[in-house]
Amino acid sequence: MNALGRRHWLNTGLLGLAGGLAALVLFEPGQERPTAVPPLLELAPARIERIVVERPGQETLAFEQRAGRWWMTAPATGPANPVLLNPILHLAEARCPLRYAAAGLDLKALRLDPPRLRLRLDSREIRFGATAPTDGQRYLHIDAAVHLCPDRLYPLLTSAAGGFLAPSIEIPLPVAGSGE
Repeated sequence: MNALGRRHWLNTGLLGLAGGLAALVLFEPGQERPTAVPPLLELAPARIERIVVERPGQETLAFEQRAGRWWMTAPATGPANPVLLNPILHLAEARCPLRYAAAGLDLKALRLDPPRLRLRLDSREIRFGATAPTDGQRYLHIDAAVHLCPDRLYPLLTSAAGGFLAPSIEIPLPVAGSGE
């Protein structure tokens, strides 16, 4: 066998070995596939019709959907800013892999009893607690479970109520004699 033939068989053998190792990694015997993390609520954001945010020490915020648009109903009334409401609606489908049984936790220590704020999406309630000291994720209490989730909404939910109203677009009218 010449040098070219030996290289061909060597390359074929190495390719087979690499393929076998790749298959072993992909199909590890005895390893279970991780289960998909379910969403926080089995509630589609498009189906939510009411949002209520109870904020101790601040005014309660209330929103409802009317004819496909969101309206603020408390503490002020008017069209709501959809840019601010979309992240709140999408919390229902957020996936937070760290989950604990609420019965085995000290809810007072996690600031979940009483909660720092309550968010109601239709009839479902999410209680916001403290942030974890290690990574800044927030404790959310839903039904019988406490989830540890990225803290993206708490600053928004505790911001000034007036910011939730949609900005009005005012077009200045030309003043007579101004040359415009």
